[in-house]
Amino acid sequence: MPHTVKVHEPIEYEPAIVAAVLGEDALPINLTDRVLAPFITINGRIHTPTSNYLRHHCTIRPNLASARRLASDLRAWLDYLCNTRGLHPYEDRRDPVLAATEDHFAAFYRQRQYGTDEETTLTSRGWAHAASAIKRFYEYAQRHYQHLPPFEIVTVTRRDGGTGTTIAKYQPRRRNTGSAGIPITPEYAQYLLMGALRTDLDGNQFPYLGADRDHALFALGLATGIRRNNLANITVHEIPPLGGLPITTMRVADHITKGDAGGDALAFTHHLAAVREYIDGARADLIDRTTYRPARPLLIESADSTTVRYRTTEAPDVVASKRWADADEDFRRRLVTADGASPVLFLNEYTGEPLAYRSLQHAIETARTFVRERIDPDFPENFRIHDLRHTYAVHLTVAIYRGVIADIVEQHRRDDWMVDHIAAAVELVKFSLGHSSEQSTRLYTQTAHRFLGIPVDHFLGWF
Repeated sequence: MPHTVKVHEPIEYEPAIVAAVLGEDALPINLTDRVLAPFITINGRIHTPTSNYLRHHCTIRPNLASARRLASDLRAWLDYLCNTRGLHPYEDRRDPVLAATEDHFAAFYRQRQYGTDEETTLTSRGWAHAASAIKRFYEYAQRHYQHLPPFEIVTVTRRDGGTGTTIAKYQPRRRNTGSAGIPITPEYAQYLLMGALRTDLDGNQFPYLGADRDHALFALGLATGIRRNNLANITVHEIPPLGGLPITTMRVADHITKGDAGGDALAFTHHLAAVREYIDGARADLIDRTTYRPARPLLIESADSTTVRYRTTEAPDVVASKRWADADEDFRRRLVTADGASPVLFLNEYTGEPLAYRSLQHAIETARTFVRERIDPDFPENFRIHDLRHTYAVHLTVAIYRGVIADIVEQHRRDDWMVDHIAAAVELVKFSLGHSSEQSTRLYTQTAHRFLGIPVDHFLGWF
């Protein structure tokens, strides 16, 4: 039997109506604390947590229009928990919104952003509003009920310089518009890396504590083309050693990759050098002066490039193991060494905690602004973190087309990497990008022909 979840408009107290019903004057009531707010019911019974939050919202901001929007989004979340996930509102004495887990929220996100039912699927803007409403409710629940949200909430810096909070991951879906992105030339890639370091063309460096980290972050994106979620959650153990060849390989983990499309990716060695410098330099100094204390920690016993062995606080005598390829972001962020350090590669420059997902785009935006203001005003003003991937795809396409890989592989494999047209190079690049179809790769490489006039050495860091 489905549960009926409804939003109700506030009911304003009218003494005249009460008097008419009673046939006599109504008793005087103090209306000073009266707050008009919508409320939510399940099967005709007021749902206390969400209704209390809506009243709290209207107390601070008496705007019924915004309260109605919040109520509508919270009703949809509550309805999903009760009727789709089967969380009964009365039987087990646990309210559905307080019993919800991140698995519930992740499934709700997939339904609302990637579902096939037009009645439940939201636009990107619609999901942004819904996620904000749910986040704000759980922030209220944490303050008033000491209940932790079923997802990670992170602090972000807004464009105006202020700060706010948002749900980590679960971002509004970017609809496929067939965009080729904004791949940049090797010269502009160097400018971006200079922007990360806050270094201008005269060699003047401006103070920024996260400079080495951002430099390594962009370098890894340019080296491997891995997606933002991989950049946010890759560990130091998965970075390959530097070799003497211009191209190497790196394993991309399945469980932090879109569609679990991991595998071996080709990587530009000269960019990986900056990553190694960060690991041995600024990152090492940071973990020496900070201590990481994750919730529900997994204590690392040992780790190498393929596997991590760890203990849990619940069973400290048992050593378990997991392949990095099978480790998702939650598992990775729970890991901690005996010295109190996270194995996640990119860390917050103040706390030593794994860098928040949203901070990656902020890092690009600030470096991009520095480049446009102090190095080259023609640098693309809309360059995004995902455009590192577009740049990698184009650079790798040109490198394959120019025979870079054919020149370095063993003789018996040389013919596999010999191509005589760009389309053949695209076919080889798709495996490094984790694409199942050549069509997806073409979105990344359709501008590659514009880069063919650049000396091949520039794509390998030899200027």
